[in-house]
Amino acid sequence: MGDTSVLKTLMKIISLIALLVPFSTIAARAELDFEKPLAELLDKNVLEVPQIHRVPEKDIGEIQAIFYDTLDFQGNPTRAFAYLGVPKSDKPVPAMVLVHGGGGKAFHEWVKIWNDRGYAAISMSLEGHMPNDQGEGKLRHEFSGPERVGMFDDIDKPLEEQWMYHAVSDVMLAHSLLRSMPEIDADRIGMTGISWGGVLSSLISGVDDRFKCAMPVYGAGFLYDSEGHFKDMGGRNPAMIAQKKFWDPARQFSKGSVPTLWVNGDVDAHFSVNITSRSFAATQDHAYMTIHPGMRHGHPPGWDPRANPEIYAFADQVLKSETPGLGKITKQPESRNIELTYASEVPLTEATVYYLEEKITYRKKNEEDQHAGPGKWLKMPAEIDVEAKTVKSTLPNEAVTYYVNLSDERGHHVSSVVVELLAE
Repeated sequence: MGDTSVLKTLMKIISLIALLVPFSTIAARAELDFEKPLAELLDKNVLEVPQIHRVPEKDIGEIQAIFYDTLDFQGNPTRAFAYLGVPKSDKPVPAMVLVHGGGGKAFHEWVKIWNDRGYAAISMSLEGHMPNDQGEGKLRHEFSGPERVGMFDDIDKPLEEQWMYHAVSDVMLAHSLLRSMPEIDADRIGMTGISWGGVLSSLISGVDDRFKCAMPVYGAGFLYDSEGHFKDMGGRNPAMIAQKKFWDPARQFSKGSVPTLWVNGDVDAHFSVNITSRSFAATQDHAYMTIHPGMRHGHPPGWDPRANPEIYAFADQVLKSETPGLGKITKQPESRNIELTYASEVPLTEATVYYLEEKITYRKKNEEDQHAGPGKWLKMPAEIDVEAKTVKSTLPNEAVTYYVNLSDERGHHVSSVVVELLAE
C-alpha cells in the first residue's frame, strides 16, 4: 500500500510538471511586456490613414462597402471589410466606430441606426470575413487576417501574430480613417462594442485617447473574476491565466480618461455584472453605468435604441453637447442601510433596489441550459428625496448582493455599483 501511494504521488507530480512546462515557455515565445503600455507595442501605422478599396457591388443603399488596409499578418498584406455610412450634412458630423462581438461581422444595419441619428459610422469585420452578394454571411477572402482563437488561446504566439493585437489595430485604423474624412468632425468620434467588442472597446479606451467616448456593452475588464462564461478566461492553471491577463482591458482603461458608459444586464451568461461594476469603479471619475435587469445577450439587444437609450443619450451628451445628459450617482451605497446621493437635471421617477439572497453564484437551472446564470434577482422600491437628492432604503436581512437603479422621466437610468455585503 505504501509503495502504491508513493507511486500515485509521483505520477501526480509528473502530470503537474507536464502541464506547467508548456506554459512556462509562453512568456519566452510571446515576449509579452506587462510593464510597457500597449500603445508603445502597437505598430505606429495604426495612427496613419489606411488605404481604402471600394467594393460598390456590395453597397447597401447609401452605405458603402469597402476594404481598408490593415497590418501584415505572417508576412502577408491584410485588409478589413467594412460598411461605412456618412449622413448628408452641410457641416462635419460626429462619428462612431462599431465593434462587433464573437460570431459577429460588419453590420450595415448597425451603421444605419447611427446614420439615422446624424452620425457617420463604420462597422468592420475583425476576423477576416466579408459578406456574400446579398450582404449576408461571413466569407473568408484573399486578404483575410487572423481569426479569434478561443479566449486569448493564441497567447503562446509572438505578439504580432495574436488576434487581439490585430483586432485592436483594426479598430484604431478604422478610427484613423474616419478622422481623415472631411465630412466627419475628427474631434467628435466615439466607439461602442458588443460582447467581445465590449472587451475591445473598453481596452482601446485606455490606448487610443483620440476617442471622445466609449460605450462597452457586456464586455468589460477583470475578466478573470467573471462568474460567467469568461471565468478564468479559459485558463487551465494559474500560469496560463497570468499570461492571458496581458490582454485584460483593465490593464489599459484603469489608466485612461476617455468618458465611458458601461452597459450590461444582471444575468449575462458571459460577463457577470460584478466585473462590469468593478470596471465602472475603476473609472468612475469619468464614467457612468447602466444595468438592465434580465437583458439578453446578443448584437440586436446590445444596440437596440429602445432597450438601451442610454447609449445614444450618452453619445449625444458627449459628441453633440446635448443637454440634459445622463444623471449621475455622486455617492455610492455601501451597506444594508442604503443611502446614495445623485445629480440629475431630469426629475427621477423611480428608484429600485435589485438584490440576491446570496453572493453572485452561477449555476445551470436546467440540464438543457446552454449557459449558467445567477440566482433570482428580487426587487424593492427605494425612497427618493428630491430636495436632498438622496435615495434611501433598508434591505431585508436575507439580502447579500444588491445594486440600485435610478430612472428618470425620459426612461433613462443609471446604476450604482454592485454591493456584496459581508456576513454579519
